[in-house]
This record gives sequence, structure tokens and C-alpha cells, in this order.
Amino acid sequence: MQKTSDIIWQDKQHQVLFEVLDQIAEGEGGALVLEKLKYYAENHFAIEETYMQKLEYPHIEAHIRAHDQFRSELSSMVENGKQYDERFARVLSTFLTEWLKRHIFGIDKKLEDFILQSAEK
Repeated sequence: MQKTSDIIWQDKQHQVLFEVLDQIAEGEGGALVLEKLKYYAENHFAIEETYMQKLEYPHIEAHIRAHDQFRSELSSMVENGKQYDERFARVLSTFLTEWLKRHIFGIDKKLEDFILQSAEK
């Protein structure tokens, strides 16, 4: 996987998120892998949000709204995942992968730049 960040903790967490998405795309784990994604994404978001609060990140509200949108979408998908099949896995994987790419290379990149300029990394 291509490096997504200059912040090691953030990069490692993004890599794990994409590994989980690969599991979904390959049809591994069924609805349980959705729960894994939900759990891991929530932990990742909590760390980012803690950094944003600690550093008084000026775009915190928009970033948290983006996280909340993902939380909502993912919760809905986990609920719909009760009828998990190959088609559902493909659609879900494509949607989540595109969302995360846009988020990581967009809003997370701005946060990364802000963190790198701060004393806290």
C-alpha cells in the first residue's frame, strides 16, 4: 500500500482500515468484518479527535462532522449487513474505499499538515 501520511500512527491506522476493506472486498468474515471495521474506525476517529482538541485544530467541527457521517453510514451498513452476500460486499467495499480515500487524501491531509507544524506528533 502507498504511504498515506507523514505521521506514523495515522499512516499505520489508515493501512489497517484499508486491510479490513480488502477483507470485505474478498468476502471474508461476513457481517463480523463490518463490526471489526466499525470498531477500528471508531478508535481511529477518537485518536484523531483527541489530537484535534488538544491542538485546538481550527477545522475540528468539519472534520468531526465527516467522522460522524462515516459513523452513521457504517452503522447503517452494519445493520444492512445482516443479509451479507457477495454483491453487498462489493458495493460496500467500493463505497467505503472511495470514501476513505477522499477523506484521507483530503480532510486528513489538512489535519496532518497542521499536526506536523505543531510540537505534538
